[in-house]
Amino acid sequence: MKQKRVLLFTGNGKGKSTASFGMLARALGHGMNARVIQFVKAQEGVGEVLFFSRFDTVTWDHYGKGFLPKDPSSPMMESHRQAAKTGFEEALAALRSDEYDFVLLDEVCFALSQELVPIEPLIDAILKAPDGKIIVLTGRNAPQQLIDIADTVTEMRMVKHGYEQGLLSQAGVEE
Repeated sequence: MKQKRVLLFTGNGKGKSTASFGMLARALGHGMNARVIQFVKAQEGVGEVLFFSRFDTVTWDHYGKGFLPKDPSSPMMESHRQAAKTGFEEALAALRSDEYDFVLLDEVCFALSQELVPIEPLIDAILKAPDGKIIVLTGRNAPQQLIDIADTVTEMRMVKHGYEQGLLSQAGVEE
């Protein structure tokens, strides 16, 4: 019998989403059906989307508007909240569904930390997800409740980043 697995990639270092996409590749190699829901991010032309959208067994959606305003009271925050709310409902449905063997909620931890989505329904959905489902969560500032229920947690720590040296985002690296 396959076990439910909950894996969490968090921290301030680069590589959280990249690690999760490596896991997605593994899942597809085993013939699994996957659901990817990205919060906060708005880029649709990035490499992982271009690559994984070739697979019929991957359903991928973005529910983000890009960088959040620095001021949480900004009127622009409402569009971010609405996008996250829609994505969150999709995420809860994917966690309940028997259709998907692998569910990746990219940047959900950041969305939680910015109070774009509530944690309690997510915890409940993860705990009630069917056996055999692989659940991967990413994003900075993972709440302790998610750390507690995950069976594997990796914290990415930034030692050095190209942005600090003035390097811009590049296809194949950040895109």
